[in-house]
Amino acid sequence: MDDEIKNALSFIFSYAPGIIEWVVLKKELLKNLPAEKRKLFSTRDPKTKAQSTNSLEKSIIAVWKEITGKDLYLDREK
Repeated sequence: MDDEIKNALSFIFSYAPGIIEWVVLKKELLKNLPAEKRKLFSTRDPKTKAQSTNSLEKSIIAVWKEITGKDLYLDREK
């Protein structure tokens, strides 16, 4: 994983350590990363509006768990 993404995760943890939903963390990352990094993230399916996760996002989720010790909810309805 890119150091810029790791630094963004550390920064987000400094002001929002209680994030437990992937969508919330993803929004914060997208606000804190430059365009060339934002384009690496998955997008919603335009027909179903379903959110999917790619390999980068799965590695981000794993790093967040290492930092916080908490799992992220991938679906808001769970």
